[in-house]
Amino acid sequence: MEDGVTATQVVFWILAVVMLISAIGVVTAGNIVYAALFFIASLAGVAGIYLILTVEFIALVQLLIYGSAVVILILFALMLTRARERPQALFGRSRPLGIAASLGLLAALIGGIVATTWTTPESSAAIQPVGLQAIGDAIFTIWIVPFIIVGVLLSIALDGAIMLASPDEDDN
Repeated sequence: MEDGVTATQVVFWILAVVMLISAIGVVTAGNIVYAALFFIASLAGVAGIYLILTVEFIALVQLLIYGSAVVILILFALMLTRARERPQALFGRSRPLGIAASLGLLAALIGGIVATTWTTPESSAAIQPVGLQAIGDAIFTIWIVPFIIVGVLLSIALDGAIMLASPDEDDN
């Protein structure tokens, strides 16, 4: 192994920093539109990581599904429910619980990283790439029920937002 840093490692660390800053921006942004923009930047960083791992299909799905469709659905739902910008305390009574949950998640992630046996490039040579046909077959055979359930839940959420946004008959 070389002792020098490769270009791939530099790109990885740049993407990691962008994702970290964007994730912090999502949590701390006072405006929901800014939070959505930070969320898109974070998801684009994840897509960049997938490109580094040479799984272009997953990177494309990451950008198309999460980066666009889910964020747009969130913004439309918020606009349709007439959510107004209200000055709210950024940190309330649940801050200690949030910090404890974050630290617990961090400990679980570090434990998972330490317990994982990572493969080296030599041992991963036996790994075969999966084609689009196999991915499509898996989605529409094995995972069809969760796929439909998610679609129905998203449709119900959007329908509920439209019902909440429609003017009441009593307002006349």
